[in-house]
Amino acid sequence: MGIFELNPVGTTSALGREIRLRRIIGADGRLMTVALDQAVPRGVAPRLADLKTVFDKIADADPDAFTVFKGVAGHLLSGRAKQVPLIIKGSTFCVDFHLTYDATVGQVADCLRLGADAIAVGISAGSENQVAMLEMLSAVTEEAHKWGLPVICHAYPSGELWGDRKGSTESVMYAARAAAECGTDIVKTWYTGSAEEFKKVVDATPTLVVAAGGAPTPKPIDVLNQAAAVMDAGGAGMTAGRNIWGADDPGAMVHALKAVIHDGADPSEAVKLLG
Repeated sequence: MGIFELNPVGTTSALGREIRLRRIIGADGRLMTVALDQAVPRGVAPRLADLKTVFDKIADADPDAFTVFKGVAGHLLSGRAKQVPLIIKGSTFCVDFHLTYDATVGQVADCLRLGADAIAVGISAGSENQVAMLEMLSAVTEEAHKWGLPVICHAYPSGELWGDRKGSTESVMYAARAAAECGTDIVKTWYTGSAEEFKKVVDATPTLVVAAGGAPTPKPIDVLNQAAAVMDAGGAGMTAGRNIWGADDPGAMVHALKAVIHDGADPSEAVKLLG
């Protein structure tokens, strides 16, 4: 029998999912994305009061994608000659009012209607709300994949039931693995403090793992060092918010992080891009 080739996706939604993932993830399999979903979970930071101005500086530096809630996507993207891959945040917590429960605020249909490349939803592992969060994540993943839309899970071990184990490698590994078990395409989770510890999370998670940029670092090079450690651990990249839009020059910070994540630049060299 002769050798023949099969179309691996046919006319199924698998092709749409693949195309959208390729828009977000670089040819090197790495990604550096920007989180602009700050206002609902943490309040309106002064720098983000004028969201459009900050976004334009960031977008001009060509991050791989950015994450926002559906209501501001048109404000930022409509009329732009050059677009940036869009991730719609479909759920949110709030540090002051519902820290361990992600309310559903966006649907798969919203993402498709707005031309988004992925939907992002969060879970609070180790909380009394974990059951509801896993049910939500699984339902969103099933619906998204039916329509060829990738899913990113913000999998944080933020639950009160961890006690003093919250933020440990064990808890981060559990949160990331739970998201992967539910079928998410990319897991965004907490950095565990070193390449050695984060590698344990990456190795235990059978899907792409990116680190959250976290709280503002004392010095810009600190976030670049973190990004380098994530890559050394085998991570796929980083999503940063406050450490980018809160920087003196947000666009320069995007360039510096891209240099570390995509080009393998040493942080001591990448920091020079900040001026």
